[in-house]
Amino acid sequence: MNQRASYFPIVMAVLISTFFAAETFAQASAAVITKSFSPPVVALNGSSIGTITVTNPNATPLTNVQFSDTMPAGIDLITQTGGTCSTLATGGGMFSINPGTDTFSSTSSVLAAGQSCTITVSVVGTTLGPHINTTSQVTSNEAAPGTAASGTLTVLSDVPALSEWGLMALAAALAVTAAIKMRA
Repeated sequence: MNQRASYFPIVMAVLISTFFAAETFAQASAAVITKSFSPPVVALNGSSIGTITVTNPNATPLTNVQFSDTMPAGIDLITQTGGTCSTLATGGGMFSINPGTDTFSSTSSVLAAGQSCTITVSVVGTTLGPHINTTSQVTSNEAAPGTAASGTLTVLSDVPALSEWGLMALAAALAVTAAIKMRA
């Protein structure tokens, strides 16, 4: 047997074990969570709808996808208004809301490859100023925790009569100001 032929089984064994090791250790990407308020600017004691969207960026399902959200001081949680997380669309799951403590949580049993789900809640702005609301990290059985998401609800004593574009520009400016203040 020549010397090159004796290396062939070793090379094949290394290649095969490398292939299977890569498959075994590959981990799914974390689910992506986003948060927004519509409208993002309300008058004192005005209502807004908070929307949380969770997306599976993988080509494979994620299971037991969970997040929670607690409103900051200045925003009161009223009720859930809709959504598809924790419904038949995501294989079932569980949704829990406690307006008394301004908290809610969601568990989706299965988020299929590329699938997104949402939760919408009604809130009221009770204190003047910008209020940044940050969710928990989003978790699943197959991936490391994903980053949290933030949305800003700005409460004014009186909402000026601005165009839709003007309100969006004002909300963006107030959100930047709030973020700068939080970092300081």
